[in-house]
Amino acid sequence: MKKENKTDLRTEKTGYDIYGKMHHEFRPFVMSTNADNFKSKIVNTDKFGFRKTYFKKKLYGLDQIKKVSKKQNIIVGASTAFGMGSPSDKDTIQSYLSKNIPCVSLAARGAPSQQEIAIYLQFKRYFSNIKNIIILSGRNDIGLCAQKNSLFYPDFGGVLGEEERLLNLISQYNFFALEKWKVGVNNLYSIISLMARKSKIVRCILSIFSMMYKTNTHRRIKNRLSLSFNIKLNSYRKIMQNDFETWSMIARKNKINVIYVFQPVLAWSKRKLSPHEKKLFIYEKNRFKKVFMVDICRKDIYESQKKFLKKMCKKYSIKFYDANEWVKKSDTKKDLFIDDCHLTAYGNSFLASKINKLLR
Repeated sequence: MKKENKTDLRTEKTGYDIYGKMHHEFRPFVMSTNADNFKSKIVNTDKFGFRKTYFKKKLYGLDQIKKVSKKQNIIVGASTAFGMGSPSDKDTIQSYLSKNIPCVSLAARGAPSQQEIAIYLQFKRYFSNIKNIIILSGRNDIGLCAQKNSLFYPDFGGVLGEEERLLNLISQYNFFALEKWKVGVNNLYSIISLMARKSKIVRCILSIFSMMYKTNTHRRIKNRLSLSFNIKLNSYRKIMQNDFETWSMIARKNKINVIYVFQPVLAWSKRKLSPHEKKLFIYEKNRFKKVFMVDICRKDIYESQKKFLKKMCKKYSIKFYDANEWVKKSDTKKDLFIDDCHLTAYGNSFLASKINKLLR
């Protein structure tokens, strides 16, 4: 009897294996970044961990951008704005937008709304004359609230994919320490973590140990694990409102054109899906059952978040656009998505052509 084919549909012709080698790193005040100075044929980052921009037939990092242009545009967001899955640095949204003025991506994979603005505030000093800021976002804020047992504090927000990000923080801290035993503890923990991922027996032993030994921190956090999706979402929307107000102040004071683009998502898209995308839709929906406490593919979740975002943008004088509407006019003979929220080279090119018309 043949074994069932468990091919990950997301990896087909996307270079996901290369992106998988780019780990996350902790940095003070912005939490998690992409690996810095990462080099490959597909994706390259600068010394800050931001993806390089292809401008005038060369790749430029953030630290070089003032030297090549007196004016700049910025795109902020998470992995979609980063160009996750793009076949090259030339095929990202930022590079497609860098015809006359360079567009720099300050995107960090897995970033929610709060982190997007924190990164901008940290790195705005590297720009001389910002004309436009494109916020390409929306999917991670929903994912953060829907994630099972996510690290979420109603008054502070949360972290998406916290396990990898927090482990990198612990790892870096221990390697900064002078005591060798701390490095040893870190390496031991990494080995145990790796064994637990591969062995049910190890996971069972660790679970028993967890029930036997509980710290005060464990007892204090336990109640937070019972927070529902709606409680998290309502709490996080208050935090997002604060983010919109901050973007509005930045726009007014610096005379910057700030636009919010609700990113296209496979399940929310108004596009007629290609044959491959139909398979992806089913694949992703089944995968999400293991990750989220609610079905984030639901149209009512999309409509509710869209209504909230439009309301915030109107209140704070930020232009709002829904890319899920835009993609209705895309070429259905070509794949636009490579998974739930990341785009093909064609998808990036299509989105960039729409955004370009909105830039000042």
